[in-house]
Amino acid sequence: MHNKMNYFIWLAIFFSLFTTTSLFADVTDDDKGLEDNMTFHVYDDVDLVSTLKFEYGKPRIIIKSVYPQLASETAHDGVDDFNQLALEIVTDEIAQFRNRVKENSPVQKTMDKKTITNNLYIDYNTSYLKPAKDHIISIRFSIQGYIGGDKRPYHHYVTLNYNLDKNQRIALSDLFFADTNYLNTLSTYSYGVLQKRLPDKSKIASGTAPLAENFAAFNLKPNGLLITFNRDQVTSSIFGAQTILIPYSALDQIISPDSPIANCIEHPGKCMRNHLVTGGFIDEALNADTTHGALNPVLGQL
Repeated sequence: MHNKMNYFIWLAIFFSLFTTTSLFADVTDDDKGLEDNMTFHVYDDVDLVSTLKFEYGKPRIIIKSVYPQLASETAHDGVDDFNQLALEIVTDEIAQFRNRVKENSPVQKTMDKKTITNNLYIDYNTSYLKPAKDHIISIRFSIQGYIGGDKRPYHHYVTLNYNLDKNQRIALSDLFFADTNYLNTLSTYSYGVLQKRLPDKSKIASGTAPLAENFAAFNLKPNGLLITFNRDQVTSSIFGAQTILIPYSALDQIISPDSPIANCIEHPGKCMRNHLVTGGFIDEALNADTTHGALNPVLGQL
């Protein structure tokens, strides 16, 4: 109950800040902001701490980031390395945003000061599964920003899949047999789903072509592989980002027995019993095929 109350309080604060950016027109201290956190239990003594931080700066910069950090009372290399990777992703996105604001400074100098807004919003969703002996956490960061002077805001996703027991980031290629052209399988399946949903078949074909970069935003879920296609990748930007869930049963011929999700093929019931955790606020980039979870509409129960 306490976490839910915190959630709605911070949600109200966020919308208040972003609809009244003029309140911060005279902020002079860079990187001075509000910080708080929410905690979700993951397993054993490992908790996920959903840290919320506001940062303000010149010219009229407001940055809100909600990012995951794991906490454990016992020494755990996997926890420490995961935390570093997650923080690096957030830090890199903030640095890119600040650089883009700097690059737009000539344009902003010609604008009415009261109309300038430079806002960045970083959030995330989480899926957790334990297919065998290993504990796997899968993060999808949602990055939304607007630079004063641009025609429209930008929005993209970055993912992080991590095996806490083996202390390593999981690459897409780690899931499949080395001699299998898994990208062709993912491409064919994705095109088949999206061509029923979206109008531009040529754009779908291009965005789902069997190239590693087209499937870089993937998440591991108890019931399948979630692929996120960033805005403008497979359809016009007005339709937003698109997600599809590829059930593990559709990949059983190419998933390696050494894969971290191999047990989800052999014993799907065990994976389906894994719980999901979430952090931050609700992701608003939804698709028509999404069944909404209470706090986790995309990585929730599909």
